[in-house]
Amino acid sequence: MKITFKALVYAVAFTCFFSAAKAQIIIPDSVRIGLGASIASTNGNNFGVAVNKAIGDDAKSAYNFGAGLALNVDVPIFSSMYITASAGYMSFFKTANASKSQQAIAGINTPNFNTIPLKLGYKFIIGNRFYVNAEAGETLLANKKALYAMYGNAFTWSPSIGLLMPFTKHHHQYIDASLRYESTQTFYNDNNLNNFWALRVTYAFNL
Repeated sequence: MKITFKALVYAVAFTCFFSAAKAQIIIPDSVRIGLGASIASTNGNNFGVAVNKAIGDDAKSAYNFGAGLALNVDVPIFSSMYITASAGYMSFFKTANASKSQQAIAGINTPNFNTIPLKLGYKFIIGNRFYVNAEAGETLLANKKALYAMYGNAFTWSPSIGLLMPFTKHHHQYIDASLRYESTQTFYNDNNLNNFWALRVTYAFNL
């Protein structure tokens, strides 16, 4: 399943670069709104709740994949620079490894790991289609009580790269495809980080 996700990322990246090589667009300097959907693959062995492991065995994450929605707002401050704001909802789905979590061992069902990321940042347009985006903010844990977490929010940072692809018959409307890495500090009293890669496809339009 991990290989399939990586293959999807490579396929989208190739398509984006090929598309960008064919034509350029002029991006209006006005506020842009986007609503998108993401699929995510967690990175590391300790995402979410802690997982106990046998002696000599490797720890495995209780959550491997996730999906979510996000609302994005881009406000221009220069011709190729935007201030960005985003709010979303991400749900990470538990795997069989969740049965080895500390909660499960104590007889408590381990639910999905549901988060609400709230971030601000900067976006730089490279050429006419490509961009890089860096954001930081707070991620709220939507089901803190169910997960027996100590904290309900944690610092988050997220760099991403993306490409705007316009609709041919509709001016100032785009498909925005991006790949991001997101890291959130722990919601428990430990040193774990909640890291994941996400591929997002967004419908965006200029006001």
